[in-house]
Amino acid sequence: MELAKYLGRRRPVLLHLTVTGRCQARCEGCINALSFGRREDFWKDWECEPERDTQALAELIDKAKGRPAVVAFYGGEPLLAAEKMEAVRSRLRALFSSRDLRFMLYTNGELISRALAAHPNLFQDLWLVSVSIDGSERQHNFFRRGTDLARIRENLRALRRASPARVLMWSTLREGARLADCLAEFLRLEKEGLADYFFWHLIELDEPIRDFPQFFQIYQQDLVGLFEHYLERLARGQILPVLPLNELLFFLLKGLRRGHTGCGVERAENFDLQGGKVLPCADLGEDFVLAQVDEKGRICWQSSPGALSLLVNYREELGCPECSADFYCGGRCPVLFKNSPERARQYCLLTRALVSLAREGLPEVHRILSRRGLSPEDLYFPYGYLALFTDVVP
Repeated sequence: MELAKYLGRRRPVLLHLTVTGRCQARCEGCINALSFGRREDFWKDWECEPERDTQALAELIDKAKGRPAVVAFYGGEPLLAAEKMEAVRSRLRALFSSRDLRFMLYTNGELISRALAAHPNLFQDLWLVSVSIDGSERQHNFFRRGTDLARIRENLRALRRASPARVLMWSTLREGARLADCLAEFLRLEKEGLADYFFWHLIELDEPIRDFPQFFQIYQQDLVGLFEHYLERLARGQILPVLPLNELLFFLLKGLRRGHTGCGVERAENFDLQGGKVLPCADLGEDFVLAQVDEKGRICWQSSPGALSLLVNYREELGCPECSADFYCGGRCPVLFKNSPERARQYCLLTRALVSLAREGLPEVHRILSRRGLSPEDLYFPYGYLALFTDVVP
């Protein structure tokens, strides 16, 4: 059974709104720079116009026909334009007062305290805050220049005091970074009550990993350490809130298939609203513009969503239909294959390593669940389910 059929009406619609292209950080391997070039060349075109964008989002929410809807504030760094986020949020909340509508924020975490003081109502209404943290201070500060993990931790303390939002720690792995280091930081934040969930993925770049055998060896070692910690927690009746692992184990236990790429871009059900354009994925650039939004927020569709099936033609070239991990991976990410097919093939091997490890440990997971009176659904809700609000599988 495919995941969409299993979820039925519980399957959410995710609408990304690019609030601004501005960002004060200089993260290594920024996806916006990869897709669009120098920031000074595009940021002005990405500025949100609250009245226009609210009307467009309202049309897209209506198009979802009653399914749960999540509006995710995206950037750049959205908190550089927190006043625009609040304007959109308040307008949409008034329009859909009785609708299952939630708000999510992607942020580098640097400006939370400042925005919290200026817009408390915004943070009171946030459901989930995804904060980019790439490990301990040494690792994080090296790869995410212009940010400081000590300051981000202080901001998370302020957030916890003032907002009911749950916090997702989102780590991006690059060469020279360790998954184990990211996990250690999450466990530290979790212990202090500053983070609720952990997600990691591998960075999209336009060149392959230079020393792939070494990267693979270290990554596999870290995966084993993660899984051992997961089993230790589970044996105590606790579920380690690592989204990809819980989702993967749930798929294996229930015999489910994803049935599409990690974010489902080719299904044309989730949309990105950026600079007055409707895109299937902002990270793909503007090669695929589905619609233009006029000054009054009316959406003028100009491209058939069916054409998005072309985005995943690479599945045959990668051998996805015969791959042992395809039920979980689904082809991973068109952005990666567009920028570096060779790196995509390397990531196939890394994904298979994760799936193989989960398969080997599945009997033990099943035994512990039975002994503890837990069900596979306990792994998925809310843990694996939240992977729907990330972008790709690791």
